[in-house]
Amino acid sequence: MGRLSMEDLFKALAKPLPDFEIRPRKTALLLIDMQKLVSSEALLKEALDAGLSEKEARKTLREYGQRVEKVVRNGQKILRACRKKGFDVMHIKLGAQTSNPRHTAKINRKAGFIVPMDSERGKFFEKVTPTKGELVFPKTNGGAFTGTNLDFVLRNMDIESIIIVGFLTDQCVLATAIHGADLGYNVLLVEDACTGTTKENHDAVVRLARDVFLKVKSTDEILKCL
Repeated sequence: MGRLSMEDLFKALAKPLPDFEIRPRKTALLLIDMQKLVSSEALLKEALDAGLSEKEARKTLREYGQRVEKVVRNGQKILRACRKKGFDVMHIKLGAQTSNPRHTAKINRKAGFIVPMDSERGKFFEKVTPTKGELVFPKTNGGAFTGTNLDFVLRNMDIESIIIVGFLTDQCVLATAIHGADLGYNVLLVEDACTGTTKENHDAVVRLARDVFLKVKSTDEILKCL
């Protein structure tokens, strides 16, 4: 037997979160920042504006783009199933109300990250665009609960559990999951319906968060539950 690591020790001592039932009218699907701003095309433009080599940027973004496309496809599958089965759907949209830097969150302003919601890269991916009657929560910061009335709405709807898909695992998805768990919601992360800035970061979040403050399932597992 090898040396006992701290991760092994905590894993042995942990009491994994119990599974919970996914039920209509008690469970909501949260689609986090399913927008063109995370596409490889948008990032390529930013890379070129920053003076990076187009050839190298395209090469670097190839794998990332494939991950994003997979997330959108899986998100679409889950979205369609939720709509068919009568689950509540909430779309979270990152972006500023205007191009004025003072109208966005300070953390994004400091980083120079200003994305007006009506801009091309602020638009939703076509496959997961909201339909009539579905709620859209605009935000200018990271987590979906910060700076929005999402928690107020969910509680008034008697929602107990949330299914999270979208972008990016190591940023807004993680912030939303932690905050949601702290607020008392059962949190279910769909492992292959979200991705991070890198695959390594995505895998790290899933590995460290699983059974600590959220449950993790695949798209196929979610579809069977629904």
